Amino acid sequence: MLMLAACGSTKNGDGSWIENDITESQLSSLQSEYDAGHRAGLNDPVQVSREFISSLQGIEVDESGESVIEERSDHTQLAVFPLTNGKSIELELAHPGDGEKGILYVKRYRIVTK
Repeated sequence: MLMLAACGSTKNGDGSWIENDITESQLSSLQSEYDAGHRAGLNDPVQVSREFISSLQGIEVDESGESVIEERSDHTQLAVFPLTNGKSIELELAHPGDGEKGILYVKRYRIVTK
């Protein structure tokens, strides 16, 4: 099973975007699994976001806070989750090849002060 794991570091505290180092080959493999009827959650922005956040060490979502998924005009989605440390994590979700179809994956993310 291939996870949508975070490969970047979360150490930058300046709010700059951290690119996810997932490869086209990995995305293709995930898309094939999805197309074969496995990993149905790969098209759910909340599930993809939560799985990614869970892979980051030392990052915990504040379950009492409100999360937001915003559809953008460039076929991406912005997911924002409050964290237990008083900050928020923003994730940019995209389809492979920056297209309009297919699974979603975290393209990049950042930690921001509310």
